[in-house]
Amino acid sequence: MNDERWLLLVVLAIFILLGIVYSVTVPIFEAPDEVSHFFYIKHLVDTQHLPVQNPEAPMLWGQEGSQPPLYYVLAALIVSPVNMERAVDFLWENPHHNVGVPFEPGNKNYFVHTDKERWPYRGVPLAVHLARWFSLLLGVGTLVIVYRLVRHVYPEPHWMALAVVATVAFIPQFVFIHAAVSNDSMIVFTASLALLLMTRAVLQEQRHRRAFILGAVVGLAALSKLSGLALIPLGYLALYLQYRYSRRPLRVWLLFLLYTLGFLLVAGWWYVRNYTLYGDPTGLNKMLAIVGRREQSWTWEAILGEWRSIRWSFWGLFGWFNVPMSLRVYVLLDRLSVLIVLGWVLALVRSRPSRPGRLGWARVLLFLWAGVVLVSLIRWTTMTLGGQGRLLFPAIASIGTLLVLGWYGWWPRGWREYGAFALSLLLFTLAFIAPIRWIAPAYAKPPRIPPDRIPRSAKRVDRVFGGRIRLWAVESPQITVHPGDTVDITLYMSKVGPISVDYTLYLHLLGRQGEDVGNLNTFPGWGTYPTRLWRDGEVIVDHYRMRVNPQAKTPTLVRVEVGFYNLWTREGLPVTTTEGKPASGLIKSFRLVQKNPPPQVPQVSLEANFGNELLLVGMDPPPAVVHPGERFRFRLYWRALRPARASYTMFTHFIREGDPHPVAQNDKLPLDGDYPTLAWAPGETVVDTYVIDVPKSAQPGVYNLVAGVYQLETLRRLPLVSGPANPWVKDGAMLMRMRVEP
Repeated sequence: MNDERWLLLVVLAIFILLGIVYSVTVPIFEAPDEVSHFFYIKHLVDTQHLPVQNPEAPMLWGQEGSQPPLYYVLAALIVSPVNMERAVDFLWENPHHNVGVPFEPGNKNYFVHTDKERWPYRGVPLAVHLARWFSLLLGVGTLVIVYRLVRHVYPEPHWMALAVVATVAFIPQFVFIHAAVSNDSMIVFTASLALLLMTRAVLQEQRHRRAFILGAVVGLAALSKLSGLALIPLGYLALYLQYRYSRRPLRVWLLFLLYTLGFLLVAGWWYVRNYTLYGDPTGLNKMLAIVGRREQSWTWEAILGEWRSIRWSFWGLFGWFNVPMSLRVYVLLDRLSVLIVLGWVLALVRSRPSRPGRLGWARVLLFLWAGVVLVSLIRWTTMTLGGQGRLLFPAIASIGTLLVLGWYGWWPRGWREYGAFALSLLLFTLAFIAPIRWIAPAYAKPPRIPPDRIPRSAKRVDRVFGGRIRLWAVESPQITVHPGDTVDITLYMSKVGPISVDYTLYLHLLGRQGEDVGNLNTFPGWGTYPTRLWRDGEVIVDHYRMRVNPQAKTPTLVRVEVGFYNLWTREGLPVTTTEGKPASGLIKSFRLVQKNPPPQVPQVSLEANFGNELLLVGMDPPPAVVHPGERFRFRLYWRALRPARASYTMFTHFIREGDPHPVAQNDKLPLDGDYPTLAWAPGETVVDTYVIDVPKSAQPGVYNLVAGVYQLETLRRLPLVSGPANPWVKDGAMLMRMRVEP
């Protein structure tokens, strides 16, 4: 037993250390609704009055002002000595934040964070961290209660309680929530304590005063969060079971009366207050009026999406539900969950049904609470958007026990003790690496270097935006990408003039005919380093990943355009060179082609070789007979034989047979300039459409359709090395003979 208690102390110590790491790593107000919880506390410190909700004029505490006050009152007592003036100065909102979108890159920070938040903490950051550490202490208390509870309900095997505590303590989301300013820590603590007292009521002889104490603790849970109200019927059930199994039965109505009295004396005033203020004892209508009701219709896609959100945010989904662990981790945990559920089925098959005694009913009570909390979560999810796994934590003792029961049953009997702790070891690994691997990078500011350390591999562009921002260079390793691929772009930027506005950086990927095939709008540093924070003499190394639209047209040359604008006025900064001459924001280009293009087979084969650089493979021909004033189309199939030495223009001439001068023509860059020959890869086939208008003055007769290649700057044509030559057009390939008829 002594060894077990020492191990329990080790688990608690590790939990505290992890909580401190999470508290330090996560910037203030970057936990779910932490800013609202904090301003509830600050309002209590400033006014000594509870907030009153007005949906038409919501305050900084938002919907949390409808929450029961126990956590906030105790936290206010702790932080009241701290000077929290000008707290609103820390609410520098990032307008591009990606709240609730876990796998969107960047902009994980809801707020912009400055050096004022660094250690040593003072003022508002100190108050936030004190409240966070209060939540952490509540988490320690919860773990102790969970240990005592499982020891009561599962006295054998002897290691069961420690395995459950270790499993609960190392769930990454459990650590994250208990390292944040949140009343979740209080409801988890009080609900676990109430559940411990209920199981004791079933297992032990009960005195009158213990029924009163149980009611008071349930009242504390109801003063922690509205979900605490769900404990009330469970308490009545526990007292009924105690009365049923007691050797000296007490009158059950007396137990019920004392239980009810304890609850009303502790929590009744709060619900009377709400009824007086809002005509609703829970205040839930006011909360929903502020946070918003669900209007989304329920489809299978919506149900599966909510279920995924609940699963992920139970195990670990940080920030404002936008800092995920690796997708592979969630897949692993999903598979692990399936094994655990199958483990329950296996245990039920192995068990022999019998009438439950006291211990059996205590276990029923434990698991019934998990079901009640799950039903409450489902009901809440139907009322408002955003399923959140942390809302299952009030039943964490029940859930932790179920996890261990379902898991260790798969291990051979001699290995079950070690197998049970394997689950907690896996969760500890995730909880340990999460701040390093996922959380800290999400809020990290971009590297800053002096100008002379810009790498030589970066392409110099030297653009100046509005005389305030200089783009020195750009770096991108991609030359060829496919639709749906991710493009890496690194910008090297600095300030060259005073900046008093947080300018938004935009990056556009422009495809065929200027089509937008990818874009982002963000404060620099993926939202972490707005331009007002930039310092003289530093170059910001700003790295972005952009996804190319999977539906983008190919092939084409994608051009990267960069610029800055004022988000509030929509005014863009003009682009110039460092000498002040007008310039373009286009800084980079790359090829966009299909990954596995289908074979391109022309209707008519030509095999015309131009300068051993380009091969005119064939064509899809126009009609053989056309009329004056008519327009006809045809497609040519070009193939690169080797890298082109220049950007070539293709000509197509419509000539009267015997006369080299074109009656009509269409000279153009490939794909109307969107895919110049310099971008073509050897062996690549490019299909291009040409349109020719037959003049109204065209005389009836026989005509030739001719094609060739030339360099626009010199008008020099590529020689026709082989293939069907036209006798009247030098270095022109004969495509077909046509007739013009009236």
